[in-house]
Amino acid sequence: MLRILKYIILLSAGCCCAGLFAQDPNAAETATQETAPVVYRGLLVEADAFSAVLSAVNRETYSLEAGVRANLLDKYFPAIEMGVAGADRVSVNGYGFKTNGFFARVGMDYNLLKPLPDDARIHRYFFVGLRYAFSPFVYDVTDIRVDNGYWGEGEVKNYMDVSTVKHWMEVVGGLHVEVFRHFYMGWGLRWKIQFGTDAAGEVSPWFVPGIGIKSIGNVSFNYTVGYMF
Repeated sequence: MLRILKYIILLSAGCCCAGLFAQDPNAAETATQETAPVVYRGLLVEADAFSAVLSAVNRETYSLEAGVRANLLDKYFPAIEMGVAGADRVSVNGYGFKTNGFFARVGMDYNLLKPLPDDARIHRYFFVGLRYAFSPFVYDVTDIRVDNGYWGEGEVKNYMDVSTVKHWMEVVGGLHVEVFRHFYMGWGLRWKIQFGTDAAGEVSPWFVPGIGIKSIGNVSFNYTVGYMF
């Protein structure tokens, strides 16, 4: 009788242990699913309202741009931005400059603020980032007077359909705030560093799409509106 009771106790203990081991993988998988962070948080599509307003009031230059940013972990924001810009100007010296071109940027932003819970009423991002940018464009420079100091005479030259590609880097920083659900507004500053120099004998463009007026275009301001999908 004691031997039979011993077998019953051992068999019951073995069944309990087998049941526990069988449940462990499922429990570990469930715990992993509950604690794993959601990497992709959305896609922010935005347009620069500040450049659009300036383009509406400026008679010599214009610039329109938009972009998309992917939200990864509320920390990393890979970005692609594109736009068109141009200029049509006659200087006080009488020479003319005209261009229309495309520009594009690619890079990433980093959120310096601590990520908020998904159910937070308002999300905000204070970011810094980098961009690589380029612009292929064609421009005209007309009515340039070249004086001959020796003979006291001069001539007028025109440089038409000058083709070039400019490359530069941008250091960016700013703030984005969710003003309504999924609707964002924000501002940003950009410091632009152009690569290379103009080729020997090339007539330097007065305006570069994506940079702006070449002599003062190394810093720009953006005010954007966008929607997070």
